[in-house]
Parts: sequence; C-alpha cells; structure tokens
Amino acid sequence: MRILVGLLSVLSLAPTHIGSGDSVQPRDTESVINTIRPALPDGVRVSIVGADTFVRLESDGVRVEVHGYDDEQYLRISAEGVVEINDASMTTVLNGDRYGNVDVTNVDTSGIPKWRVIGTNGVAMWHDHRSHWMSPKPPAAIDEDGKVLDWDIPMIIAGTRTMVSGTLYIRDKASVAWWLFGLPAILLAVVLALTRRRLFLWLAAVASVKGIIVGYLEFTGLPDDARITPVLMMFSAGALVISAMAIATSRRDGRHHVAVSLNAGAGVALVIVAWLCVDQIRAAYVPGIEWPWMARATLPSLMGIGLVSAIDGVTRILRPPQEKIA
Repeated sequence: MRILVGLLSVLSLAPTHIGSGDSVQPRDTESVINTIRPALPDGVRVSIVGADTFVRLESDGVRVEVHGYDDEQYLRISAEGVVEINDASMTTVLNGDRYGNVDVTNVDTSGIPKWRVIGTNGVAMWHDHRSHWMSPKPPAAIDEDGKVLDWDIPMIIAGTRTMVSGTLYIRDKASVAWWLFGLPAILLAVVLALTRRRLFLWLAAVASVKGIIVGYLEFTGLPDDARITPVLMMFSAGALVISAMAIATSRRDGRHHVAVSLNAGAGVALVIVAWLCVDQIRAAYVPGIEWPWMARATLPSLMGIGLVSAIDGVTRILRPPQEKIA
C-alpha cells in the first residue's frame, strides 16, 4: 500500500504537447542578423527566436513578401495584417520540420501559388533552413569567432526588394562546474532527512517553488507563438502539490509512512523534470530565460533534493513504520 501511494503520486504529471514552440530547445548554435538592406520601414520587424529556431516577421500596415529557397513566392503579409503561406511552394513543405525531414514525393510545386491564410495579426514565424544548422549533429566553426555560415533571406517590403543577412555561430557550452550546485542540495537534504524530518518534507516543497519560478520565466520569456511546453513548471507544480500533501499528512496524524510515500513521489517528480531539462545546464542557450544561470543552478539542486527524497522514501517505505515525524 505504501509503495502504491508513492507511485500514484507521480502518475498525473505527464505533460501534454502544445504548440510548435517545442522546437525551441537548449542549443549551442545562434543565428544573428547582421544587416537588412535597405533599412526596414516603420512597422516592420525581423528577429530570430529560440537562438536559431525561428525567423519571426512582424508587419503593421506594410505589405511584405518572403521568397523561398528557389526565390519563389513563399509567404506574404498584407497591409491589413493577413498572413498567407503558399502551399505550392517546396519551401512550405520543407519548413514543416526543422531538419527538413518530410515526404516530398507527392508535392506539386509546378502550378500557380496556392495561398492559405494562417493568421490575421501581421505576425509570421517559420523554420528557415537558411539560417540554422540542418543536422542534429553539432557543426564545426570555420573561424575563431565560432562562425558556421552566412545566410541571406530575400523579401519584398513595401514593393522594395530587401535582403536580410546574418551569420550562424556555434557557442561554447557552459561549464560542467554548474553540476556542483547539486552537492549542497544533497548534503542539506541528507542532514535534514536524518535529523529534522518535518523540515525535510518542506525541502522538496521549496525546491518545487524554485522549479516553478524558473519554468514560468522560461515559458513567458518567449513570444506566444514560440512558447515551449512548460515541462519544468508543470512537473514542479505537481511536486509542490504532492509535497503539500505530505506536509499536511504529517501534521494531521503524525504517522510517517503516508507522508514519506508522498515525499518520495515529489522527489521522483523533481528527478524526472531535472532529467528532462538536463540539457539546460550546459547549453549555451536556455529557452526563454534572460538569466540562464538560474536554470543552470536550479536543475542540479532539484535533482539532488529529488534523489535524496526518493531514496529516503523507498528505504523507509520498505521497512515497518516505527517512529513519528519529529
């Protein structure tokens, strides 16, 4: 029964996939816009989202056309803000996946453009294979600045042919020393587990709040149409709920086994989410957050506290209850 309580406490934590923003991942490559010639008129903005994941185009009252890989008509935004994509463009098909892993055998691109409305807010965002690396394997730099390649994206803005030019770089990974932030968390958790059981139950709750804060910053730090599934925030919120139940249970009847089982479940949730987000610890780019050190310091501590909580719970669940929580 005690083992079942611990297992049930993590069953509701699996996230639901939402949106295309999940392509925004921790990575070591970054695309930078160098020049836009001629200069953009007022109301038009071009930016890179997710280090190198998306090109984002915003137009307020200005007609814009984006040309594809064969200089064909690919995407356009009207002066009224209607966003349309050409389904007869091979670029449309290839941009359906970051790495272009799509079936093109039955695609007819020989006819006239087939425009389809995809938005009415004057904002378009797409994978542009010219501006990012087209392989899951990391690229090699061609100079000491980390340059990988130069890229150009042709557009017609307010009737003027415009070229957006940039460079893709590979950046250095963050230091492996960030993992050391897990050591104080482990030591604190072990000490409290052995000496101050009630405070030990609170430790997972505090760690969960840290995870929620960092996850919230990552989620809200991206544009609406590029937001990732908030895995860190969701799992941490689940762990917080379980921790609160553990604390409430220990206060209500003083018995240890239910509270310990729940705390073990919270610990497992923290370990899982730290593992799912582990790339954030060393990646040069952490999605959505202005201060990547927050994620790099938080995730090792979540894993450390979660491991101790899970191990403590398993060892205590498997032996007969003897003591009350002090």
